[in-house]
Amino acid sequence: MLNETLLETQSYVKIFYAVHILISIVISVISAKYLHKRFPSSKKRNFIFMFLFNLALPLIGYLFSIWIAYYLKHVTYEDELENTHMINLEEFEDSFINVERAFGEGSMLELMQNDYAPTSLKIKALVSMSDNISQKNISIIKHTLSSNNDEVRLFSFAIIDRIERGINSKIYKNLEKFKKEQDHIKRANIAKELAMLYWEMIYYELSEDSLQGYILNEVVKYIEIASEIDKYELKLHVILGRVYMLRKEYERAATEFSFIYEMNPYEHVYVMPFLAEINFENGSYAVVKSIISESKGLKLNSTLHSIVEQWKSA
Repeated sequence: MLNETLLETQSYVKIFYAVHILISIVISVISAKYLHKRFPSSKKRNFIFMFLFNLALPLIGYLFSIWIAYYLKHVTYEDELENTHMINLEEFEDSFINVERAFGEGSMLELMQNDYAPTSLKIKALVSMSDNISQKNISIIKHTLSSNNDEVRLFSFAIIDRIERGINSKIYKNLEKFKKEQDHIKRANIAKELAMLYWEMIYYELSEDSLQGYILNEVVKYIEIASEIDKYELKLHVILGRVYMLRKEYERAATEFSFIYEMNPYEHVYVMPFLAEINFENGSYAVVKSIISESKGLKLNSTLHSIVEQWKSA
């Protein structure tokens, strides 16, 4: 009985391997054909490789099963939390990072005006603002020049002096270049740089009131020289318009800003507030409302949003 069972099993195994070999041959022939197109080599080698690969699949299956069993035996899993709905949040207090603003919750100006704020914190804030020069930061630094704290006041003086000396040094070097330069185009480029530097003195309010008229004249002078080469440098027209506004020459300022807007009405919507201000100074309030209402880009300006809404409802 046992012998008959073994014989019957052997016959099934032989049939299985015969079918497996036949299928492997068919698949290998087809695979070798397409493999030859991708990797031009001997068709015979391709066929032998694919045949041996398919023939060895049962063995590969055995090895893969052994690896799976070994992995499942040695794999470890993270502990599962039980009763997660009962987590006590007090246990996590030490796990959260305490996030604070470096200079407190108020603005820089409030920090500088606070007589009880530590001097070290004010000095740190001044250093931070001196590394990021802007009109607002310089305004705050200048505000501390009247501080009762000697250390803060002297440090602010040093920062303002350093900024002013830096700009004056650049102006002096460019003036020397401008005097010696003979090339017309290079002189115009130097004049452009000089106009920018003189304007920085006005923009950052670093110049004395008695010198403001002289500096504004210098800005206009060098912009006119630079414009001989490039009349369409919009940045120079913006500065020239701002200069005319400071001089209260509103018609000339309006001409400059209108030119900028006509050159590029979509990307230079920022000149519209200047045109509105000019018309406000001239008493043309209906024009101011029209300009603000038609300038849709001003809605995105957080600084001007309240003003825009007020004029629209007027």
